[in-house]
Formats: sequence, C-alpha cells, structure tokens
Amino acid sequence: MTQIAIACQGGALHAAFTAGALKTIFERLDGGPYELTGLSGTSAGALCAVAGWYGLLTGGPAEAINTLEAIWADFAAVTPTEQAFNAWLVTSLRLQGYWLAADVRFSPYAPFFPALIAQLRLAGARPEFVDYETLLEKHINFNTVRELQPVSRPWLLIGAVNVLSGDFKAFSSQESSPDDNITAAAVQASGAIPGFGSRAVRIGEEIYWDGVYSQNPPVRNFLADPEMAADKPDEIWVIQLNPTSRRDEPKTVADIQDRDNELAANLSLGQETKFIADVNGWVERGYLPADQYKTVTVRTLTMSPELSETLDYASKLDRSRSFIQMLMADGEKQAGIFLDGGAG
Repeated sequence: MTQIAIACQGGALHAAFTAGALKTIFERLDGGPYELTGLSGTSAGALCAVAGWYGLLTGGPAEAINTLEAIWADFAAVTPTEQAFNAWLVTSLRLQGYWLAADVRFSPYAPFFPALIAQLRLAGARPEFVDYETLLEKHINFNTVRELQPVSRPWLLIGAVNVLSGDFKAFSSQESSPDDNITAAAVQASGAIPGFGSRAVRIGEEIYWDGVYSQNPPVRNFLADPEMAADKPDEIWVIQLNPTSRRDEPKTVADIQDRDNELAANLSLGQETKFIADVNGWVERGYLPADQYKTVTVRTLTMSPELSETLDYASKLDRSRSFIQMLMADGEKQAGIFLDGGAG
C-alpha cells in the first residue's frame, strides 16, 4: 500500500474546504490502496487535522468523518446573535477594504475585549462560538488524547511559532511531554492570530502564536524526522487553501490585502515543499543513504477555480452555515477528483 501523509494549510474559515476533502479521503481509506501514516495542520488546518486524527484513533474513518462534521457545525454561526455578529464582522471588513469604513484595530489584551465576549454570551452566543477551547473540548476528549500518546501512526503534527524566540514549533503526537505533544492548548496556539483577537497561548515556559508565521503547514518533518526510509511516507498530500496565482493585478485595498495574505500564507509552504524537492534530488544522485531516505512525491489538492476566485480576505472570517457548507461541498468534490487521478 502507498503510505501517505496529509498536510492541511491554514486559512481560517476557508479550512471548511479541508474538512470536506478529508471526509472524502477518509471514506475511501477502508479497502483502498492508501495507508495514512501522518497528518499535519496549522491554524484552522490544525483543527481539521486533530479532529480527523482523533476520530481515526477512537473509532476509525466513520468516526473521523462524524467528528469533522460535528465540530464544523458548531463552529458556524447558529443563533440569531451569532448570525448578526458574523454578518456585521464580515460586512465591516469588506467596507474597510473599499475605504467605506474606518479600519479599526485593537489588541486582544484591551480591557474591553473580555467585556465584548461577555456581552455576546449574554445576548445569546453559545460558549463554543466565542471560546475556541470550549469548541475543541466539546468534541475532542483531550484526557483520552493524553492517555493515547505517544502515537506514531497516524502521526499528528501541529504547527505554531514561539513569539519571543521566533523558533518554529511542531507539536507532535510522538512526544510524551505535555509541553511538546498534542493538547487543547497546542491546537489553540496554532490558531492564535493576534490580529483576529487571539492572545498568545502559554505552554510551559513558552508563548506561541499561529503557525501561519512558521510552517503552514508542517511538511518537511515527515521526511526529516523519521530515521529510516520505511517510516517516511511515499506521498505527501498538501491541502492548499490559498491560491498560488491570480489573474489580475490587485489595486483596491481589499484586493491588495487579500493577495498579501495569500502570498504570506504560501511563503512557508513553498519553503517546506522545496525542502522535499531538494532531498529528492539528493536521493536520486546517490548523496543520501538508501536505507534512511527515499524520494517522496508531493501532490496538491486545491479548491475549484470557480470557488477560489470568488473568495476574499473577509470571507476567511465568515462563519455563516451556508458558506461553510459550500466550502465543505467543494472539498468533497475536489477530493473525489484528486483521488480519481485528477489534478494534483
């Protein structure tokens, strides 16, 4: 069987596409030609990766699909308060992008920020809508996760960055230390973007921000960390949310912001995949021992162009159910094409 690892790029709410793609992939795992040896993710890609990984460990592919569906259903704006807040936020961002409203930014450490969250709760927002940790722990039993670790297959990696040192961090299910393995705090750290209202997450003596600033997502670890060639995947499937290219020059504030965000998100991914390409070249030239290294194929699964071209920066914060369902449906469709030998 072909051994595969799946790497899930971060992209905020666009990662609902990743959830849909993983659902289709998991549906075909049983009896298929692939063995899943690893998952990695950053930011909302980490949410998808940990949900799928946890489901696979506790109940197999069917449970992984159920966990992904449940966690994204709860992530959506459900109550009238949540829907109104979501519509206000997305509309405000779009107006700012076209200079029709002031660009107002604030620190997540501002004293009024906790009061805003409290007011949302009093107005009818669910705890899992306003608190990421509550969402995670509702669907993933991290006590069970702690008892299961260290886990080598499937191996899970969650990307983050150390705020003070700038060092890249890949929390790993193969580690036994709570400062290094998979915890709710590690998943939170991977999605902690200060510009989106998230404070840095403290784990042990260190503090972390979103992995978009480091490995988006972790890829090279699948090749660099295992000592023997037999423990490395044959293929790495990258679920990429941010388009590599655009047809037109961005000129409006909104379009410039959108393209700037895409390029930044893809920068680390390009570095990760270049490392794989470099190692493949060294293997082919005989520079590396055959028992420790092998050529690894990188395949990329992306959104349909029809959907990708309609998305903007503001849509990365859109938690409306219809938008999430549309992204998930496209993920399921594109993964089917990918598995049937289409693009990628």
